[in-house]
Amino acid sequence: MKKIRLLSILGMIILLFTGCLSESDRAERVLQKHLKDRYGEEFVIYGMGKRAGNVRRWYEAAVVYPKSYIGTRKENDNYYWGKGFVELNDGMKGGDTYGKVLLNESANEFYGKKLKELFGENYLAVIDVKGPYSNRDFEKEMESRRISLEKELGGIPPEIAGGIYIFGRVENDKDREWYRKQIYEFIQFMKETGTFEYVDLNFTISDERIFSDEFYSSPKLQFDMKKFGNYIEPEGRKVILNKTNKSYKNTDKKNILDRINSLNKGNIDSEFYGIYWLYTKIYSPKYIESHKLKNEIKKEYNSVFDIDFSVEGYKN
Repeated sequence: MKKIRLLSILGMIILLFTGCLSESDRAERVLQKHLKDRYGEEFVIYGMGKRAGNVRRWYEAAVVYPKSYIGTRKENDNYYWGKGFVELNDGMKGGDTYGKVLLNESANEFYGKKLKELFGENYLAVIDVKGPYSNRDFEKEMESRRISLEKELGGIPPEIAGGIYIFGRVENDKDREWYRKQIYEFIQFMKETGTFEYVDLNFTISDERIFSDEFYSSPKLQFDMKKFGNYIEPEGRKVILNKTNKSYKNTDKKNILDRINSLNKGNIDSEFYGIYWLYTKIYSPKYIESHKLKNEIKKEYNSVFDIDFSVEGYKN
């Protein structure tokens, strides 16, 4: 009897405590539980606020990411952030977009082996798989979307955007042609794997020497490069970078890779000090059609010469 009475009292205390919580606090608890159940770890939740539409009412967290990111490069990189939701119409039910982060990372891993084979280790894949998703695994998601396009009205295209960033040297036309061929080979790989149909992808070739010990630890060299940015003459960029040739040669390869992988993917274009030796935008024909890009020329990329560089920053 005493045990039943004690349980009743505890139940009343819990109900009283729960009733004292604000709606936003309860929504955050629901979201935290949803994320823990779905991903198996605790999450950081920022910017929780109430939203309302014509019919729906919900709470939305502007940022969610695992607590395991705290103190790592991912903590301050919005490429690795998702959003959280708690629906109010049918009781409190949690949802999120963090799975998209894992899907993008799966895509980066999928392409990584081929990129390493073609360009070496000094690359960074920043893929953005567009649209609603049902799988966190990139290959499964692409297959699911291809099936949905074939069988369903209004299926979701396997749309791939983002960028591939290569760090090397482009000092003459021979170097340019080598990169042209490697990019062409990568596109053939995308075709072979059935992932090229809906593509909007940037290829940027920047300079590997910005990861040398000397450049990486020299505010003056960094300032000189940032000061001029895209406006500095190619020869001016070369003069600054040539100062680091010996340092780059002696820099530990692991440090170079760590520095490449520490780049902020969510703000990637600000990371290269204006050094764009080569740049090209790749659109697949179906992407051009689906987005009605009337000013873009459709290319099947059956020839290496279909790769056009809109920036050739190595030239004098």
